[in-house]
Amino acid sequence: MTQAVDDPKTQDAPGEAASAALGERLGDSAWLAELRARAAAAAPGLPIPAPSERPWKYLDITGLSLGAYQPVIGDGTGEGAAAVRERYGFAADAPAVAAFEDSANVLLEQQQRLVVPFGDANEQEQELLAKYVGQAIPHDRNKLTAMHYAFTAGSVLVNVPANFEDQNPIRISRTYSAANQLAAPHTVIVTGANSHVRIVDDFRSSDEEMVALPAVEIFPGPDARVEYTSLHRWGRQTQVFKEQRAVTDRNSEVLSVTLATGAKVLKHHITGSLEGRGSGSTVLGLTVGNGTQHHNFYTLQDHIAEDTHSDLLIKSALEGKSRAVYYGVTRVGLEGRRADANQEHRNLLLSKQAKADSDPVLEILTNDVIQCSHGATAGPVDEDQLYYLQTRGIDRAHAEDLLVWAFLGQVLDRVPDENLREEIAESLRQRLKEAA
Repeated sequence: MTQAVDDPKTQDAPGEAASAALGERLGDSAWLAELRARAAAAAPGLPIPAPSERPWKYLDITGLSLGAYQPVIGDGTGEGAAAVRERYGFAADAPAVAAFEDSANVLLEQQQRLVVPFGDANEQEQELLAKYVGQAIPHDRNKLTAMHYAFTAGSVLVNVPANFEDQNPIRISRTYSAANQLAAPHTVIVTGANSHVRIVDDFRSSDEEMVALPAVEIFPGPDARVEYTSLHRWGRQTQVFKEQRAVTDRNSEVLSVTLATGAKVLKHHITGSLEGRGSGSTVLGLTVGNGTQHHNFYTLQDHIAEDTHSDLLIKSALEGKSRAVYYGVTRVGLEGRRADANQEHRNLLLSKQAKADSDPVLEILTNDVIQCSHGATAGPVDEDQLYYLQTRGIDRAHAEDLLVWAFLGQVLDRVPDENLREEIAESLRQRLKEAA
């Protein structure tokens, strides 16, 4: 069943003049000013995505009007770097940290030049941005992507040199608090050959009503590994429509980890184009929903080159009237010989009103594959397992907690960074406690 998102606001969405004014305030370079203008000009003629499009099969946002939402640029902060660093809990040994509040940069510290806000990029970095921004996620796909590029702010380039390796993650935190704002942060990640980088993109917002249109483009170099984690800890009145796409090179690896505990509506597209021979994609997701939250994942693992592999595991624990949706496609093209792919979506329904939809799809155009498998489940906590634990002297509530954590732990245990794993676990604990 398709779930509708309605919005009674009918004002016209911010247009070309507002887009140009924003770009002028942010000091756009020539390439970004041109991209912003093209997107703003295209937006009025592009449709809001409809349920007739496969990625939007389970969510109808055709009633959503962007009219009352405007981009907001904060004034920064006078707290000082130490106070900002402490507030966001940035580790001292992080190779780079950046914090944005209402799209204004309030902290940027790094051991070497790894994170660059679009407006601060030098000539060489501007050339890199002009080459890659918009290549994985086109500006004219639909009205949402056009509005993203027309009003992007608080956007960064993560530029990782060849042979770089650091087990500590680069941290980017984005917080939004102004009501009725349109937030459109862009993260583009470009890594050199043989590099290994961990990046954490942390999104938070107040309980004010707002719309967020984040986009992430990932371009790993040959034999490079990118571990990208997005923490969706949005406020309860935020509607989020996020696009994320990776395009791989030879023998490169992309690990995508997603935590979804916040937002009124979170629609997250995670796609990977496996264009490099021997490249791979792993997608891990954890969702805890309560109230009337709607967490909706669309994934595409597109095996284009030979000898590629992908693995996907998303798990949801749902309280109240919350809903989790997964619609995922594993595609193996004619040239994708010897592909190895797996996708799983598992749901734990912790109330009678919670709902989960799982729709895994395989599209295989060659008969030369190692394996292509998929699976999906949805149901309550197993009564036999509960009974077993209760016979060992554990009361029902604690027994259920143990089983929920065992269920989520299968994903959590696969997060390579120990500190990040504990941070994600703590966010899950807080949300499960709120739901109890």
